[in-house]
Amino acid sequence: MVNQFSDYILRLTQALDNIQEESIDYLYSQIKKRIDSKHSIHLIGNGGSAANASHIAGDFTKTFTMLGLKLNFISETDNSCYVTAASNDIDFSEVYSTLVGIKICSGDLIIYLSGSGNSINLVKCAQKAKKFGIDQIGILGYSGGRLKKILDKPIHIKINDMEISEDLQLIIFHYIKQRFCRE
Repeated sequence: MVNQFSDYILRLTQALDNIQEESIDYLYSQIKKRIDSKHSIHLIGNGGSAANASHIAGDFTKTFTMLGLKLNFISETDNSCYVTAASNDIDFSEVYSTLVGIKICSGDLIIYLSGSGNSINLVKCAQKAKKFGIDQIGILGYSGGRLKKILDKPIHIKINDMEISEDLQLIIFHYIKQRFCRE
C-alpha cells in the first residue's frame, strides 16, 4: 500500500517504464489487421478488468465509427444476461470458453485483461482458443500467471498491484487509440 499519492505515481511510472514497446506495437498491428475485415476483436476480463473491457470496446467503437472505419470491438463481459445464465446453467469457469468456435472464430482476436493471469474462466477460454488457432493477447500483471504461458504475445507488466495493473490496461489502449487517430 502507498502512503502518499507521489508513491502511487512512482510505482505507476516504474511499471510503465518496464513495458516492452514491441509488445504494444504487436497489439497495435493485430488490431490494425482487423480493420475493415469480417473478423472481430473480443475483450475479456473479470471485475475491474471487465469494466475496462467495456470502456475500451466503447471507446474504440465510437472512435473508429467517427473515423469511418469498420472495426468490430466486442466486450464479452457486457452481456450480463449471458454471463449470469451461463454461470448458473453451465459453470462460471466455462462462461467464455463456450463462446470459442461459436461466437469467437478463427481470424478473430481475443484480448484478455487480467491482473493475475490466473482466472480459471480466462485460462479455460485461452486453452480452447489455442486449439482453434485463434490469435490471443493479454495485458497481465503480477507474474503473468497461467495465461502468460498460453497466449501468443502477452504484455506482461511486472507489478504486484491490482489497481496499477488495471490502470495500465486503460493507458495502453488509450495510447493505441490515439496512435490510430494520428495515423
